[in-house]
Amino acid sequence: MIATMLVVGALSLNDSVNNWFANKIKNNFGNIDIVAKDKSDTFFFPKTLNITKISKYLDKLKEKEKIKDYTFVNLISTRIQFDEKFIDVFAIGYDKNFFNFSKKIVNGVIISKDLAGTLNVKKGDKINLITLNGKKVVEINEIGAEEFNFRGETGMTNGSIFLPKDLMLNLKIYTYKEPNTVFISLKSPIKNHLKISAEISKLTNLRTTPTKYNLRYSPLNKVIGYLFLGFSGFALLSSFLFVSNFFGVLAEDRKKVFGTLRALGFSKYKIGGLLFLEGAIYIIFSSLIGATLGILFGKYLLSLVNKAPEILSSNTMIPEKITFFITTKTILLGISVSIVVPLLLLIFRSISFSKLPPVVLLSNTEILPKKKYLYFLLFVGLLTILNFNRFYFLIFLILTLPIFIKKNYILVISGISAILLTLLQIGTGVNWDYLIRSIIFLIASIYLVFSILDILKSILKKFHSITSILSISYIEKQKLRNYVVFLVYAIITLVIILTAIIPTSIFKYINQKLNTGILGHNFIIIENPLKSFLSFSNYDEEFKSMFKNISKIQLVNARKNGKHLVVILASENICKSLKIKGKDIPKLKLKDGLGNKNILKNGTNTILLTGILPGISARFNETFNVVDTYDPKELLVPLDAIFVYDKKISGALTGYAGIIKEKFAEKAKKIVYEKFDSPLYITEELNKIFSGIKYFVNIAIQLFYFGFISGFSGLTILSLKNVHERRRIIGALKAIGVNKKIIFKSFLTETFLIVTIAIITAIFTNIFITLDIFKMISSEIPNFKITIPWGQISLVLLGIYLITTIFTIYPANLAQKIKASEAIRVFD
Repeated sequence: MIATMLVVGALSLNDSVNNWFANKIKNNFGNIDIVAKDKSDTFFFPKTLNITKISKYLDKLKEKEKIKDYTFVNLISTRIQFDEKFIDVFAIGYDKNFFNFSKKIVNGVIISKDLAGTLNVKKGDKINLITLNGKKVVEINEIGAEEFNFRGETGMTNGSIFLPKDLMLNLKIYTYKEPNTVFISLKSPIKNHLKISAEISKLTNLRTTPTKYNLRYSPLNKVIGYLFLGFSGFALLSSFLFVSNFFGVLAEDRKKVFGTLRALGFSKYKIGGLLFLEGAIYIIFSSLIGATLGILFGKYLLSLVNKAPEILSSNTMIPEKITFFITTKTILLGISVSIVVPLLLLIFRSISFSKLPPVVLLSNTEILPKKKYLYFLLFVGLLTILNFNRFYFLIFLILTLPIFIKKNYILVISGISAILLTLLQIGTGVNWDYLIRSIIFLIASIYLVFSILDILKSILKKFHSITSILSISYIEKQKLRNYVVFLVYAIITLVIILTAIIPTSIFKYINQKLNTGILGHNFIIIENPLKSFLSFSNYDEEFKSMFKNISKIQLVNARKNGKHLVVILASENICKSLKIKGKDIPKLKLKDGLGNKNILKNGTNTILLTGILPGISARFNETFNVVDTYDPKELLVPLDAIFVYDKKISGALTGYAGIIKEKFAEKAKKIVYEKFDSPLYITEELNKIFSGIKYFVNIAIQLFYFGFISGFSGLTILSLKNVHERRRIIGALKAIGVNKKIIFKSFLTETFLIVTIAIITAIFTNIFITLDIFKMISSEIPNFKITIPWGQISLVLLGIYLITTIFTIYPANLAQKIKASEAIRVFD
């Protein structure tokens, strides 16, 4: 049921995203199938098109009926203000040709429908346009749909405001005579748009974007659902493990009945068929219930997805919400996917069970999987690892020794050898290497923990406690059944502890960075490059008084000895607030600075400076004096150098770096937005990152908890089964005077011992995995430290024991209520 719920819920996200994109194709593009621009056109610097030349090419394609129509527009990024909100949008200049293209007649200023709905803007309302020359008030004449509801090439931007071309030029939102964008409508179905787009690009030498095609066939259509399915992997694994265990219990329970039927002449095929039929009924009914719950679970997951943009988005972006949608196909697919493994397990169990002779079925021997199957799986696994990595193959070969030589000292030697060899590789490799090392650490930890169980049993037996003797005896008797419970608890506990330690360490690191910001500054202003290029940018003394210190900066690219550098050039007063961990910043003169110790040396350095913005960037050599060096990994943003410099470099990304007085942060942001620049309040942005990481970790943990639900429910089923199996023994114990409280305690102790062994294994494994992850992170972030949240971990462990107790009390209570006279009665 849980497996089906998780699969249907996760896959429903793909349906919701598909439906969301389908609505965008319908509502945000109309006849706009392709958006074409010059290849050098940028966000801030539009590049005009040669209308005559491009029209000639497009007319030829129109004659060939490859395109239906096209129109040229002016398109540029701008900002609007409405009810104290600043929103980044597209400004689009249109003319009468656009009416022909869209088959719509409108007038004046048009705001896209989605944007109007979000801001609650109505026809006749007035909004402020933030332009290079300040604010301009315009009245909304129409609410636009389809082509006039354009939300960028991706369909993901806030929206657009459409203006007649002459008005756009008068307001100086767009300063060129010729348009920079062409909208193209096609006759072909969406699946052919990519091919036609590439043909247009080759013919016209433009950058073309097949808008509808990209949305229809976007990887995002599937990735969100599969991502959540991946997070649910541990819960699915625990579900399947307990399903396998349940079928084993089912076979054990039917042993004597089927043995009798075989003795009476039933064929092995009929016996296997009966077991399969009963198991299949369980699977089908539980998966139907799971699919129903999966719809509710899908809605819950979507609510989590919808909340993420609110946490992470910038102030000028409008978070979108996806509406829930699920198809019958997805429900059936979810059911099919979730029952594949259980059905295969059931078929395997049924076939194996049907081959047993009546004499075995009528005996008290526990039915265990045949070793030849285990050896086959082991051989396939080792062969796969050999192809992947010979070093790991050697370690896994060592780990197979205890399977063939069942001695405690072999467990210890194998476990320690595997850990020591794996420690030689920690912090290296890619994702798969970390996963394989985690598996090695887990298996090795299981070996070491299991090697001390005999000592633990000896200690418990010395107390001559009936409770502990009963518990240990049954754990030993039903090893396979209890091992599944142990493995699920160990894996899930391991993952939850790991997701407590690593994020906590990251959060602490981010908190430390909140104190220093970027080079000691907590507020960055990125100037609009077009304003900077036209020398329109300026901030008065009143604005600067909101800061403890503020410096003019330029961000440029550089090269030194063939290596690429990112360099900050700043005014002299940056020395007042410049901070680099572990460095005493001296007073810097013109062309003095600090540099990356791996590239620049103390003293004179000549480097090649270039701007960042394409088309207008300068390129020249400059000599600087490096007074000290630092490790760029110590910085929040790994810059390679910072120098005092007083010349303006063409094509540099310009702005200001300062330390804002906290009470003025919001006011300063508002002023920057009004000037068509971009503020970056470092404290706020790092808090967003902090909240985002925490949010996604919490989602992952919630999904991991479903593994525990499987574990707890499986534990209850097994405990109820144990009560039924031990009915006669419990009756006999009571008949000879054993107190019912001892029976109750023995069930709790048995469960607690299994859970405790699993937790010890998880903690032991976690030590090595954390060390592996720490080595990897610290190689990139030298001052990163692991922080153990003892309180959080203690609460997790306490919660595990508490819920285990709750789930075990009911079967334990049933056991203690069994009457001896009824339990040991024999009917004639």
